[in-house]
Amino acid sequence: MNPFITTYQMLQQPVFDGPFTSWLDFISFVLNVMFALSIRGYLIFVLLGLMIYMTGLSDGLSKTLVVAGIGLYLSSPFILSTFVEAAGVAPITMESAAYAWFSLIGISDSELIAILVFLGDALMALCILVGAILYLTPTSNDLKARGQSLIVRALIFAPVLVFFHLSSWL
Repeated sequence: MNPFITTYQMLQQPVFDGPFTSWLDFISFVLNVMFALSIRGYLIFVLLGLMIYMTGLSDGLSKTLVVAGIGLYLSSPFILSTFVEAAGVAPITMESAAYAWFSLIGISDSELIAILVFLGDALMALCILVGAILYLTPTSNDLKARGQSLIVRALIFAPVLVFFHLSSWL
């Protein structure tokens, strides 16, 4: 048994259909991936931005990611339709966009969002735990303020995670 083939099958990486035969095929593939990103990919940007905000690592980056996700959701379908008309490729459908996303990333967008929500849950629990430890440490007021900030930011992110957990049931 070849270990490379076994590893490849375990990773379940999809294989491209082959090299692109023309520039129009490549442009069509890129536009399909961008359409898939504008359909559900904006949630990835928003979740990553909120997770970075919760940790307090970089407020500027987190705000940029959230604004980019919202901007992607609002503007990209119109821009992509203009690019499709200008390029003269086949119209983009939901199925072709989902196929292009799956062949590039390897997992569907809903699975990627589920992984991010799981990581968000773990990160929220960790931020609450570390925040409680810092808040209850009586050494300095700076640690108390930092702990309180971590707890509040984690509690702000909690309703977003609850929404994503309940959205699969709706």
